[in-house]
Parts: sequence; structure tokens; C-alpha cells
Amino acid sequence: LQEWELVVLGKLKWNLAAVTPHDFIEHILRKLPLPKDKLLLIRKHAQTFIALCATDFNFAMYPPSMIATGSVGAAICGLQLDDGDSLTDLLAKITNTDVDCLKACQEQIEAVLVNNLRQVRQQQQQSNPSKTVDELDQASTPTDVRDINL
Repeated sequence: LQEWELVVLGKLKWNLAAVTPHDFIEHILRKLPLPKDKLLLIRKHAQTFIALCATDFNFAMYPPSMIATGSVGAAICGLQLDDGDSLTDLLAKITNTDVDCLKACQEQIEAVLVNNLRQVRQQQQQSNPSKTVDELDQASTPTDVRDINL
């Protein structure tokens, strides 16, 4: 049955091997001078950002490499492991993209995160009004895809 499915797909010229932003994360992380003990956390944050991008139509026209690069950059900046614009320049060089486009993508990713966290905070306030604003302000980047409010 599988062989026939492959024949049908081949005749229809359907390409099922789509490249996604997740395919770029490891390649990008290998080329960055990052502490080894932080790689797992950076990867987890970047994967969460990628999942967040999949929920917003504004990212539909970005190539997967740009979303991955912007997500890695946003993760590193969010964890305060960067040293200014040199990270963005290095990321742009690694993926051969324009620095300004990469900055714009990263800023959009961070804006989507802020919007998502704001929505989660509002829902938490509505469901549990006894929590103080300070407790709710301690929200940070969700590190699990299941924590993203779709």
C-alpha cells in the first residue's frame, strides 16, 4: 500500500518534504559562540518562538530560515546572553540575510510574544483575581509549546 501511495504522490508531483524553521536551529546554534550549558535552554526558547510564529499570519511570507534566525536571536536576547548588535550581525552573516530584515523579524517575534503574554495575563486575572499584579508581571518566555495561548 505504501509503495502505491508513493507512486501516486510521484505522479502528482507532490513534494512532501517541506523545510521548516526547526530544520535551521541546529545549524545556526553550532555556528554561534554560546556557552554549552545554555544551548538546551536557547533551543527550547527558539522552538517556542517558532511555534508562536506559526500562530500569526504576519510570518507567512517569511522564509523558514528567517523565522529560525529571528527566533534564535530573540531567545538569546530574552535570556540576556547577547552583547549588542554583534549578535544580529553574526546571525545575518550565518544565514546570508539582510541585517535590517532580520532585526524587523526579531522585533515582530518579540511583539507577538508580548501580545501573547498580555493575553495570558488577562486570562489569569479574570480566572484568579486574587493574584497581585507583581505576581503576574513575573511572566517570562514560555519554554513549552503547550504554554502558548492559541
